[in-house]
Amino acid sequence: MKKALSLSALALAVLVGCNATNQANTSSNTPNLYAESLVVSPNDNREYKTLKLSNEIEVVLVSDPSVDKSAAALSVGVGLLHDPMTQQGMAHYLEHMLFLGTERFPDTNEYSEFMTKNGGAHNAYTWLDITNYMFKANNDAFEEGLDRFSDFFKSPKLYPEYTDKEKNAVNAEWSMRRELDFFGQFKLARKMMGEHPANRFLIGNLETLGDKEGSKLHTETVAFFDKYYSSNIMKVALLSNKPLAEMEALANKYFSDIKNKNIEKPSVTAKVDLTKVGGKKVFYKPNKDVKQLTLDFTIENNSDQFALKPNRFLSYLIYSEMPGTPATLLREKGWISDLGANASPSHYGNYGTFSIDVTLTDSGMEHRDEIVAIIMQYIDLIREKGVDKKYFDEIRTSLNNQFKFLEKGDEFSYVSNLAGAMQVYPTNHVINAPYYYGQFDEKAIEQVLDQLTPETLKIWYVSQKEETDSTLHFYDGNYRIADISQDEINSWKAPTNVAMNLPAVNRLLPESFDLKAASDEIKEKPQLVHDTNHIKVWQFASKNFSHQPKGMLKVYINNPATLSDMDTAILLSVWQDLYSKNVVALNTEAGVGGMSMSLSDSNGVVFTVNGFTDKQSELIVAGMNELRVAPTELEFNQAKDRFLRAVANKSKNFPYSQAFNAFYKVTSQGSYEDAALIERAKSLSISDLNKVMQQVLTNNQVRVFMFGNYDQNDVKTVVSSLEKALPNEVTTTQYARAKAWLPKAGQVFSVQRDIDVADVALVDMHMHPVKGKKQEAQGLVLQGHFSNKVFDKLRTEEQLAYAVGGFSTTLDDYVGFGMYIQTPVKGPGEMQARFDEYKLEYKKELDAISEETFAQLKNAVLIKLNEQPKNLGDELRPYLSDWYEENFDFNSKAELIKEVEQVTLADVKDFYAKTVLNKDAARLNVQMRGTKFADKAFGKIDNQKIISDFTNAGQVLDYQK
Repeated sequence: MKKALSLSALALAVLVGCNATNQANTSSNTPNLYAESLVVSPNDNREYKTLKLSNEIEVVLVSDPSVDKSAAALSVGVGLLHDPMTQQGMAHYLEHMLFLGTERFPDTNEYSEFMTKNGGAHNAYTWLDITNYMFKANNDAFEEGLDRFSDFFKSPKLYPEYTDKEKNAVNAEWSMRRELDFFGQFKLARKMMGEHPANRFLIGNLETLGDKEGSKLHTETVAFFDKYYSSNIMKVALLSNKPLAEMEALANKYFSDIKNKNIEKPSVTAKVDLTKVGGKKVFYKPNKDVKQLTLDFTIENNSDQFALKPNRFLSYLIYSEMPGTPATLLREKGWISDLGANASPSHYGNYGTFSIDVTLTDSGMEHRDEIVAIIMQYIDLIREKGVDKKYFDEIRTSLNNQFKFLEKGDEFSYVSNLAGAMQVYPTNHVINAPYYYGQFDEKAIEQVLDQLTPETLKIWYVSQKEETDSTLHFYDGNYRIADISQDEINSWKAPTNVAMNLPAVNRLLPESFDLKAASDEIKEKPQLVHDTNHIKVWQFASKNFSHQPKGMLKVYINNPATLSDMDTAILLSVWQDLYSKNVVALNTEAGVGGMSMSLSDSNGVVFTVNGFTDKQSELIVAGMNELRVAPTELEFNQAKDRFLRAVANKSKNFPYSQAFNAFYKVTSQGSYEDAALIERAKSLSISDLNKVMQQVLTNNQVRVFMFGNYDQNDVKTVVSSLEKALPNEVTTTQYARAKAWLPKAGQVFSVQRDIDVADVALVDMHMHPVKGKKQEAQGLVLQGHFSNKVFDKLRTEEQLAYAVGGFSTTLDDYVGFGMYIQTPVKGPGEMQARFDEYKLEYKKELDAISEETFAQLKNAVLIKLNEQPKNLGDELRPYLSDWYEENFDFNSKAELIKEVEQVTLADVKDFYAKTVLNKDAARLNVQMRGTKFADKAFGKIDNQKIISDFTNAGQVLDYQK
């Protein structure tokens, strides 16, 4: 279940007949703003067709001869808001059950095994008004995949004997999320909706799913499927290398016999008295240490106004960082770190939210009422003067530019997004709906403004200092609710002595999309084009996307101090935080222009610019001019506070995330204990920051990577900007990279820690004694099969976890293979014992692999490695990785492919024997013990050496040279 993919309850997908198109040339300026055929980006050379099957399933077909994998998604217009109240979480539970076999494919693991053998991936999510299923597989396995996939919706087994098992899986998924603040706050917001259907428990757990008086879980599951899984509320998206005619035949063959029950699409129509929902102050005490203020307005669902975008218009004005806007004024006062605005129109089904989210400083915590007043007065200013067509023109130009050069993405995500969007938008607009701003409509904007009132407002005060009197059920959160008094509302009208302005015109919208000439040499692989005055520049023109007027620049000011000096590590993080606040206005303006800019810390600092290249030179010059920050004492202390809380909040992350974090801290040079970072950071000053900035900017090695639509003039601009930003006297240091653990035979290192969240997590890694690409290739081939088997055994059959799997990883030249889990049902010792048992059990599975199955597994890896890049980011990724690692032949991927081609079944068995089954193999074991299992013992491993301090890990293990 994925919140990020939440969709509207309103579906306007109406399609008459069939349309085929390469790209739509039809005008959308019809009276009702709807296009007459599917609207596709001019940058998209794929062929599309829309059709409606005989059973009323609407389908979008995408034919792309360049893809190596095909994908499919099917969405059903029913979700969590339609659960029976006797079985809350039913829609999500049913989503799980559909994966466990069908009449024609009854084996519960057959589908996942098929996907593993054929380079596939599969998933599903359930949200308020939608359940969406998707898969991708190698092209030659697509039809077989469709056969299995479509059978979910015709004749699922829904085995009664898996009822208890699968509700345990749902419970484990809930257990992972119960301590996340978002879910707690969302639960409380829905609770405040009173009798509205949104006020229910969505995900399900052992308490809500099960047999009760008058309600049997399995009986109701079957009834839910029989009632709602009807073809006339289903949408399908298919993407393949096949021609459209063949894809249409496949759609008819596999989906037209899904039963049409001719049901009305379920929707939520219950009305809410907004005067009872709004006018409230919510004091919420979160698990993480945050300081948040949110103005949360309940609005009517206006998803059907996607072509008018009133929510986008108002958000654009409210989150603006132009001079005189609330974000800028409040930051200048030192009261806030960030201000954002966003609408989720289907947040509660037929109602949504328009929220203004403010990240506060300590000073801001003391001025929360004034901040609210300023924002409310700014909304009044928008009412009075802000509904202006010039902002529409600006937003539309930005969106049009994005859509004109829209890049492809992964097939899996694309079909998922299409099938989801078809439940919300007219089919002809499922691709362009987020980018389509059809006309300026004052009335639509004013209708939303009319709802941004005290009567619809909930003000959320979120911090660990809040006084509370109530506790949430199902989620970890405490809260208190109070009315917003009339006196408070009246106070918002009082003068604030703040001169507010509406945003000025954006200066960074691109005016030209000219393409710049690049030599064949620069197109072939990255070339060193500048090497003077301490600065090296590599340039690389895109081979696959030379038609894109975009580029990505990285300036790496590399410095070795982080690896041995904790102060530098801390203050580099503070530096990049202060930089981001200094350039936030510039960055927001750049974002509208289709660009982004950032500074990150990584053995020095990395300055990154990305996006359209027309105005990049201006952005680069402006961004480099701000490189050395000069904070006030207040600004420095606020940045330090953000650092301290960010480090402390890691203790609230998912247990398996904390386990992997510990794994990488042990295996990487230059890691520090969080507690040590916190203690040391408290004593650091502006003087210390200035020393670190001076040290990094005067002792470094500067390397620049320019990828995409650049020419020699752009190189000169970057070099010139750097020379101005750096001191006149610079000492060149040796290039620094964090070294990785050097595994040695017989070493067994363990991390065993108590954590401040409920579940247990383990990561157990065995290192191969021989280094090289050959071993990396063997681990890569083994990974898919192992992960599928361990998931089926420990998750599906034994119900020990929701997150469980196997993985192969490289630590510089060496390769390891291991397993991980997050479990809500076993202590660390018991879980470690089960891990060790399973490793032996898997050997039997490995020994049983036939040469035919192995060939499929290996082919799946090769197809993935040889896949053509979908976009500029895909193309860049392997080259940038080699650049960071100083492989200037830029051939790591090619070398890995060569080695995978040579891997045999005997090699993979030998790899497993020399890692997981090898008692002498170096091993790193991480056990995180959650609060629920505080009385359970850690697992003991023969000859283990406990690493209790990451800061001093280098004293007990060696690093590779």
